[in-house]
Amino acid sequence: MSAIPDNDPSVVFDVRPIPGRIKHTQIFLRWQNLPVNEFFVLLNDHDPIPLKYQFDAEYDGKFTWEYLEQGPEEFRVKITKIVSTDPADDPNRDPKVVFDVRPIPGRVKHQQIFERWLNLPVNEFFVLLNDHDPIPLKYQFDGEFAGKFSWEYLERGPEEYRVKITKLAPVEAPEQKESAPTPVTQAEAGVQEIDATGLEPPEPLVRILAALEALPAHTKLRARTDREPCHLFPEAEQRGFSSDCTEQNDGTWVTILSRV
Repeated sequence: MSAIPDNDPSVVFDVRPIPGRIKHTQIFLRWQNLPVNEFFVLLNDHDPIPLKYQFDAEYDGKFTWEYLEQGPEEFRVKITKIVSTDPADDPNRDPKVVFDVRPIPGRVKHQQIFERWLNLPVNEFFVLLNDHDPIPLKYQFDGEFAGKFSWEYLERGPEEYRVKITKLAPVEAPEQKESAPTPVTQAEAGVQEIDATGLEPPEPLVRILAALEALPAHTKLRARTDREPCHLFPEAEQRGFSSDCTEQNDGTWVTILSRV
């Protein structure tokens, strides 16, 4: 401890008085503002190992973590920045590269993502930033552009998902196919029904979301699928719908979608 100025407030960051809800945010902010090869000493009243897990997820290979004191009343950790975190030095966080789709309405989100990807030069990429796993989008890429793109998760939640999507080959915008729509029927007063059984992914998801967009006010949608439509739930929630899904005796699943 003698080599570390552990009482110097310019070096020691005492986080004990900071409310828990903002503690990690302030720690990350201080670390991000460090010059490369500089450090601070984190002082806490318990082992901050959950913070290390966050550092590992966000900044793997860009920091060192050295315990100077491990309790029982005080924990001190020397946290050093060993690589720059300036967005200009990290193309995966450059605002020119990151496509933040969180503010885009759900009904046009996938369309805008495909437009951006189609306009990429071959071997170029963008980083998709979303608030839930965009795996339904990957199914659509697989269906339209198999072998012509790569999909690499850079961050997998819980609050942010980042996916590096690269164009691997020249492509042309697909022709708009006039496929027969899945019938939406009036099951009962205030409830419409769509049967998406017998369809291959991502068609059930695509057709149910289309039915949601056209759903009249004060009406619920009852959707039947061959399997639990787990990827439908976050997409529906983003559009302002709750989901109540149950398995039926015949092995199909029925999901009731209601406006929140």
